[in-house]
Amino acid sequence: MLDGWSEIDFAANEGSGFVLDWLWRQQNQHRLVLPKLLLLADLRWFHATQVFLLVCIFTIQLLHLALLCWSLRALGGWKGALWRTGAGLAAFCLFCPSQWENFTWGFQTCFVLPCLFATLSFIGLAQYWKSGYEATPHRPWMYLAVSILAAVGASYSLSNGNLVWPLLVIAAVVLRLPLKATVSYVIAGAASTALYLNNYTVYPGTTSALHAPLEVLKYMAVYFGSSWLPAGIRAAEVIGLIGLTIAVLLLLMLPSLIRERRPLMVQLILMVMFCLGTALITALGRLSFGLQQAFSWRYQSVALLFWGCLGLIGLGHLVAERKSAENSLLALQGAVLVIVTVAAFLAPRPISIARLLGFQVNAAAMALVTDVPDLEQIHWDDAHPEYVRSLVPYMRSNQLAVFHGRLPSLLGKSLQSAFTIAASDECRGEVRAVHFIPHAIPRAVQITGWAWDNKGQEAPSTIVTATNGVINGVGVVGGWEAAIRQAHPEINTNYAGFLGYVTNVEPTDEIRVYAITTNDSRKACYLSSVRAPS
Repeated sequence: MLDGWSEIDFAANEGSGFVLDWLWRQQNQHRLVLPKLLLLADLRWFHATQVFLLVCIFTIQLLHLALLCWSLRALGGWKGALWRTGAGLAAFCLFCPSQWENFTWGFQTCFVLPCLFATLSFIGLAQYWKSGYEATPHRPWMYLAVSILAAVGASYSLSNGNLVWPLLVIAAVVLRLPLKATVSYVIAGAASTALYLNNYTVYPGTTSALHAPLEVLKYMAVYFGSSWLPAGIRAAEVIGLIGLTIAVLLLLMLPSLIRERRPLMVQLILMVMFCLGTALITALGRLSFGLQQAFSWRYQSVALLFWGCLGLIGLGHLVAERKSAENSLLALQGAVLVIVTVAAFLAPRPISIARLLGFQVNAAAMALVTDVPDLEQIHWDDAHPEYVRSLVPYMRSNQLAVFHGRLPSLLGKSLQSAFTIAASDECRGEVRAVHFIPHAIPRAVQITGWAWDNKGQEAPSTIVTATNGVINGVGVVGGWEAAIRQAHPEINTNYAGFLGYVTNVEPTDEIRVYAITTNDSRKACYLSSVRAPS
């Protein structure tokens, strides 16, 4: 996850004098101006803890949902049960846990921002078109300005945002918008794209993929088909091809939708085309990694939006076309309910993967806090563990990321001065293994086990260790321990395992392990003791 360290790497190695250069600098195939601004805000005001970035991601998705729900009513005239069904479908697609990677990694603001801006841009265009045939249009230029500004925002959030411009220009021509609007889109799009491509580097893998159009199509099919099943390339290809075929058929319906003046359907079709374009450029850039890579969880933010738009188009079309609209809506609601129910049964898998990965990353953070060179564990945080360790002195001195807060300051302090010792019956647990860490100076060990807060009836948040009354280790709780739950039925979770690091420990020293309760971070509860290996 090298990208996730970019803000700290910039601060440690470049600094404020290079902000503009860093903001504009190409990162892989992208210019991430707006996401990097959020990274700088996280660094400057929130100590690079990523809490701010994760809040931004959820806020962006909520804004996206609000936009879609508003457009269903304002552009489509949806009301009552139809509107509620559409809003529910949109919410399911935007917050489905299969895209967990985008909800747990702060850097992924760049994945959700382009979809938000693209939707806003297409809504602005649809509103501008709608105002052209309204009896009393209300400031149509505002919709045009919003559409253009949103397209700029999409362009400088991720490379796929540049797809908005050709779609806007084509739509302006097909919808026969006033010449000034079409020219505005052309000029703004040309200027934005020219600026974006200035000193732009095209990666070799992108051009080589152009010579394998069939493989690109397969990748796109798997990209969309993966929303319906977690594995199986052939099945995903079939499902994805069905979706691609439906999308092509929608283009054939566009002339009739324009004649019928249905701006919502036009907006949704433009969004479908944006998702198709995103899948295409992703295939061109990632085909060399194989079709299995199209199952990446982060791609679901676009793939689910694609299926959501197809579902909304189906809702609007079938209900509008059939005379028995009420029965049609009931059948569609039943189909949506079945999909959501099946997804609910499948949701534990991505949620479990996210929790387990989060535990391993948090454990890697404990290795950094204690300055223990457990490269195998730190590898969970980044493929270049030595690079991450090189940033530790800067993070420690500036109290960034995991070094912000109370936990890092506990090392070397007296246990009695840092915590109130809880009654021994308030928690339970044990140390199950102690491993010596080679090349650690001073001498260090890794400890694993499980812990449970009897009083709070939950797994504690953290553990600390002490030798001779001095805190010399920290760890995190949340590892998978299904056997513990089976042995202790009163424990209501499988995520009670802990992993921690003890430093500055001599052979045969007694290591006392304490759980820090979630409800009271000033209270330590004794769990177990173990001897350091000789």
